[in-house]
Amino acid sequence: MVHDDEWSELSDSYAEHTPQIVGEVIHPRRPLTAADLDDIFAGRPLAEQPRQQASVMCKTYLTPDMASMADMQARKEHLSRAALLRKALAAYLNDPTQANARIPQTA
Repeated sequence: MVHDDEWSELSDSYAEHTPQIVGEVIHPRRPLTAADLDDIFAGRPLAEQPRQQASVMCKTYLTPDMASMADMQARKEHLSRAALLRKALAAYLNDPTQANARIPQTA
């Protein structure tokens, strides 16, 4: 039979080896929406304003290397390929002067 004090010792033992989770706590100033919850569960931070839903489709062709690199980066960031491409396009549109430093010559 297991006693309560043994559970306490086991808990203390686990606590010694558990990494400290450090992060910022965000207290929303507006009601959460279903889209906000989707963002949170996808690992994206909660935005001050609801994020704009993407509703315009823009078809583009990528080289096999670019598609492979985009897939690997999207997996690394836990995003879809489309979300990664939207993020990259937004970064470019915010500061196009840095585009040549970021775009590989294979593009």
